[in-house]
Amino acid sequence: MTDHAAGYFRCTDGERAVFEGAIKLAMVYHQFVGVPVTRASARSLELAITEAMRLQPWVVSARARIDRTALRGATGCYSYRTLDARMLAVEVVTRYGAAEAHCEMRFVKEMRYPLMFIRRVRRVPAGRAQGSGRKSK
Repeated sequence: MTDHAAGYFRCTDGERAVFEGAIKLAMVYHQFVGVPVTRASARSLELAITEAMRLQPWVVSARARIDRTALRGATGCYSYRTLDARMLAVEVVTRYGAAEAHCEMRFVKEMRYPLMFIRRVRRVPAGRAQGSGRKSK
């Protein structure tokens, strides 16, 4: 995949891979938190979130999960909840050049906060260069 924006970045492949992963997690948080969801619609919403991440450049794999227990007992006249960051667990792997970043977002109970963090960054073996959203699993 050609990187048309490469000239704008002054960083290592690892830093760029982390940046790309962080952009994907921020997109999930800001685009999907607040969406109406039920136990019946949770799977389709997980797939929509996952596919939205996979469409973006440099993504190797992505996965979104919604905590079904948080959807029990939806109240109100419409019987749904709105997606809350506490319900989400999201993983994304991005690859840029010779680096691969494994990034996550999940609610950390001890912090009472939906934390986005870097699980690890690693060098990619030769021949497994830049990822692209089209090759996601």
